[in-house]
Amino acid sequence: MRKRYKAHVRFSDIDSFGHLHNAAYFHLFESARIQCFQEMLGPDWDWNQEGVVLVENNAQYLIPVSLSDQVSVSLHVTKIGNKSFTIAYQVWIQEKEHCRGNSTLVCYNHSTQKSIAIPEKLKTVLNQLT
Repeated sequence: MRKRYKAHVRFSDIDSFGHLHNAAYFHLFESARIQCFQEMLGPDWDWNQEGVVLVENNAQYLIPVSLSDQVSVSLHVTKIGNKSFTIAYQVWIQEKEHCRGNSTLVCYNHSTQKSIAIPEKLKTVLNQLT
């Protein structure tokens, strides 16, 4: 299942050419990911004990995004391992894809500062997003 979320282009993310700066796309990915996790895991999820750390991010820029564009970001899970998973993203303006990318995240206990197996509830959510 793919989820799609509205995103906002900030003035501070526009470069001297009037386009969304390449690094700002990762903020769009992160925003969609956070919205999805909050929606699907709920407000009581303990991110300290059952958190994630980002280990890889990449993007392929297809068409520039401008300040006035109405942007949305879709995401879905492409890989689920024992401790890590990968999420793919697409940045849309109307029905035209402007960027695509992915992030690999590792489940992590911030108290012990060690990677952990993907918690069962999170694994259920990730499977719904494949």
